[in-house]
Amino acid sequence: VNGIFSYERPNFANTDNTLITSFRSTTSDQLTDYGFKTENTGFSLGSSFEQYENTKLSPSFSIDYEDMETNATASTNLKKQQGTYLDAYINYSLDYDLRDLKYQTTEGSRTIWYQALPVHSENYEIVNGITHTIYTPLINDMVGRLSVYTRAVNALGSDKDVRLSKRLYIPSRRLRGFQSGKIGPIDNGAYVGGNYVSTLNVSTTLPRILPDFQNTDLSLFFDAANVWGVDYDDTIKDNSTIRSSLGVALDVNTVIGPLNFSLSQPITKHSSDKTEIFRFNLGTTF
Repeated sequence: VNGIFSYERPNFANTDNTLITSFRSTTSDQLTDYGFKTENTGFSLGSSFEQYENTKLSPSFSIDYEDMETNATASTNLKKQQGTYLDAYINYSLDYDLRDLKYQTTEGSRTIWYQALPVHSENYEIVNGITHTIYTPLINDMVGRLSVYTRAVNALGSDKDVRLSKRLYIPSRRLRGFQSGKIGPIDNGAYVGGNYVSTLNVSTTLPRILPDFQNTDLSLFFDAANVWGVDYDDTIKDNSTIRSSLGVALDVNTVIGPLNFSLSQPITKHSSDKTEIFRFNLGTTF
């Protein structure tokens, strides 16, 4: 169960900067199935502004309070992580944007560098990541898109491990054809994410069959991704395998927000992965 309230104020105090604040609460109750439960409450305060031409800097400061509970069915390593944690992080991203349009882009590129640096933490995890996306026009007003996404999380110190709530999962919009969070390393039956994530997404829009439907986009896509690395237990297999899928997606912009439908066929997978053919999302389109 996830909840978030976010507020953005452009041109805050006539500075041309955007003020960004958010409150969030997350609960993951896996006590019955896998023997653990995590509850996280957090707050962040940040800003966003153009540092250089076409380059936006977005720094923020976040504080999170986490409570992790386990029972007798949890693995020994997860039991060691039981307790309460207070974390403070400085986060920032550099966004180099050369797209011709922010919405329904037809050509250009966008590169985002992201880093999360611990100020106070039990294990002092550091997160690094980069996302690079290229758009190119094709025939008949079709637009091709190629995107690479990477993330890595590591604890500072040879005797430290990344705890469960800080581990990485593949964003669901970047790997269709698989159930969200149901691939990668498994500990006592639970999918626990990894220390590393990488994805490749290739897609192309298709010509509109019905010109009157200007708010509808149909596309073909190919998704490939992997999540691996288990630093807290060398005996757990990381199930490192390239997962891939091929499919078709339909995006519809409505008054209540964008609707996304996709039909996918997994091509390559690990034997422990959970797949899905159809997906529906209400929210930001991919």
